[in-house]
This record gives sequence, C-alpha cells and structure tokens, in this order.
Amino acid sequence: MRPVPWPDPLPAGIEVYRLDFDLDADVSAERQLLALAERAQADRYARSADRVRFTATRAALRGLLARRVGCQPADVRLAVGLHRKPFLEVAGGDAPLFNVSHSGAHALIALGDPRAVSEVGIDIEACRSDVDVEAVASLAFTGSERRALQEAGDPLQALYSRWVGKEAVLKAIGVGVAEHLQSIGIHSGVHGRYVLECAVPEWSGLHAVALDAPTGYAAALAWRAKEST
Repeated sequence: MRPVPWPDPLPAGIEVYRLDFDLDADVSAERQLLALAERAQADRYARSADRVRFTATRAALRGLLARRVGCQPADVRLAVGLHRKPFLEVAGGDAPLFNVSHSGAHALIALGDPRAVSEVGIDIEACRSDVDVEAVASLAFTGSERRALQEAGDPLQALYSRWVGKEAVLKAIGVGVAEHLQSIGIHSGVHGRYVLECAVPEWSGLHAVALDAPTGYAAALAWRAKEST
C-alpha cells in the first residue's frame, strides 16, 4: 500500500497523499518500520481492519517524512505534544509539519513545509447514511451552521462537508476536537473554500478547503500560512 500524491492544486507549501487500504492485507513488512510503542498501539486494536489501517498509515507517514529529512523510515523520531498531536523531532532546522486522518478504506496524509505554513490539519470521513443529522448538529454545530443545514438541499452532504472542515481546522490548531466543536463555524465558500467563523481570536488567519474525496467520503484540508518577514 503506497501513498498516492493528491492530483489537485493545493496551497503553496502543502502536499497531500492518499492511501487506499486492502483491509485483508498482510502488513508485517510495514510493521517493521514502526517503533515499539507504535507496534504496541497497533496490537491494542481489537479488529484486524483497525490494525491494518493504523499500521499501514503510520508506515506510509514514516516513509514520506524519511525522504524529507534523509533517514530510514524506522529512524524517524515521532513525539507527541499537547493534546496528543504528534510531531517530528529533528536535530537542527525546522521539521516538516504533518497531519493524518483515516476512515474506512482510505487515509490522507498532509505534509507542510515549515517555511510556508505554520499549521496543517486534514480529515477524511466515510459518509454513513444512517447518521442522525439533527442530533449531530445539535451537539457539534454553531447556531449559524444549524440554520444553514436546515436550508441545505442535501442535509447529509452538508453535515459531512462541515464536519470534516471543522475537524481539519481543529486538528491544525492542535486542540482537543470534542471540546471545541462549537468554537469553529464552517460555511461554504467559492471554489471549495470554507468561510470560517472562529470564537477564539487567536485562531484567526486559518484557511480551509474541501477536498475532492473518493465516492462516499468527505475530506478537508486546513492550514495557516506563515507570515512573510
């Protein structure tokens, strides 16, 4: 399972890769690229499909980062920061930024050049048709989002489009997603760009865009461009 570069134009300094899973695959080779703690984390998943998703995605991420910092995938030093957001440890210089999301049969990996962006986040979700749109909206959406959802021609599509945008933004910021869902409002803009409504002034300057996801999925990318000096 090799990551495929995203074909569409992306913001300067950002690359996105898609990983398509064979959930019945033998990932023993990919497992060898993982740190001991990562192997233990994979083993804690009860379902085989979840172990495959985690192992294949983490191995692909290590391969992409290794090419950028000039080492072997197994030697990539990943650490966990605030709210358990992982980051790359490098000796000297700015480390590439990254963010990962997987759902169903696909994963997305976003890489950010630290000279161009200061934050990056990505999300992909399999769109379930049995989701309770009103219940999710009441828990996770702002008042203006709920009003827009009521006026949408396809409430389910509108729900998932906002959800992935919201998660991508919060993951870029690096805060806990569950407790801040109503701190960010996501609204449709032109050319797939979102209009963001932020309750926290420090979160201004973020951008987000819907990605052309595989059929049955929704995906979004968020970033903050680095200020030129």
